[in-house]
Amino acid sequence: MRYVLEILNVVMRFFTWGFSFYKWVKKREEFMLFLSVALWIDFLAVLTQKPILAHLGWVPEVAVLIPLLSTFAVIEGTLLIAAALLVLDSLKTPWGQLVVVLSVVLGSTYVLVGTLLNEPPTVLFAFPLPFMGASLILVGYALIKEEVGVKNVATLFPLGLILLGSINATYPLTIKTPLAPYLYGAGAVFRAMVFVGMARYALFHVVPPRSTSVNLPPGAFYVETRRALRALVHKMQRSGNGVLITRNSPQGITPTFPVFWITRVISGRIRENTTAISPTDIGILLDLVRRHLEKGHSLVVVDSLEYLVVENGFENAFKFLLSLKDNIMHFHGTLIVLTSPSMYSENQWALISRELERLDLE
Repeated sequence: MRYVLEILNVVMRFFTWGFSFYKWVKKREEFMLFLSVALWIDFLAVLTQKPILAHLGWVPEVAVLIPLLSTFAVIEGTLLIAAALLVLDSLKTPWGQLVVVLSVVLGSTYVLVGTLLNEPPTVLFAFPLPFMGASLILVGYALIKEEVGVKNVATLFPLGLILLGSINATYPLTIKTPLAPYLYGAGAVFRAMVFVGMARYALFHVVPPRSTSVNLPPGAFYVETRRALRALVHKMQRSGNGVLITRNSPQGITPTFPVFWITRVISGRIRENTTAISPTDIGILLDLVRRHLEKGHSLVVVDSLEYLVVENGFENAFKFLLSLKDNIMHFHGTLIVLTSPSMYSENQWALISRELERLDLE
């Protein structure tokens, strides 16, 4: 069983790095470059562990491997700190740069002195592993706060990093205790979380709009005609700015803006910029829209509110509308709903019309 876990560990580390590298190639974000290199070091580190090398027919001296693994931990931790500071927009500040310099100087000095003094493995790892653990926790926090968010599968990536970091941070206290085997098993679970989350994060791209201007007033509005909807779609197609939530799969165009097709027939990404999502997954839908707003999209168009009412009930659909409006107002954007008073009861429309103003686009 231990052998299987070791092999899975190697495979998951390699493919986690592969997804991170793919993400960097697609988006060329600076923090992802640092994160990708850190994950490559993480993959090399698992290859230098004695059980893995023994299965490959190599049996080097432990005295050689321990300083190497400690050095890898320092390098990986420093790269993770740099990635976290980039996500938090703090790497270019004096204190951010000081943190990176101190990480390199103190970490490398510790490993060198410990090696020259022939310290045992527990001492050589006493700083590098907790340091790497703290770095994993920091980058996980930064990704959740500024990049990935919560309530989606991609959150497993930073959450898994935080949990792995917690295990590494407690290494000096737990390595000689009965908890060690259980923590090893927990680490395998957390690695799986990182792998699944990174795969989702890498394959789901939130593309900033080409233009941030849509020539529409900020606020929440409704329109009643398909003609108005076509004008909005044309505007979004030209600028690449906007999010369309629709009951009808877009036909005749390849959208330059994100489209969420509300359907029970299929789920997931079906083509470039078009994602199918279940009508009952309104929490996930809200989070996806928010992520696009964070990247600069300033217009959200909904032409499926009645369908959401049918599938979720009026109360839940109305709560979704309120949350959607609040998120859009937070980013000073524009919400436009294609709907009509005739689709609702008098009391229902009274609630909706209190939140949406009529907008004439004719």
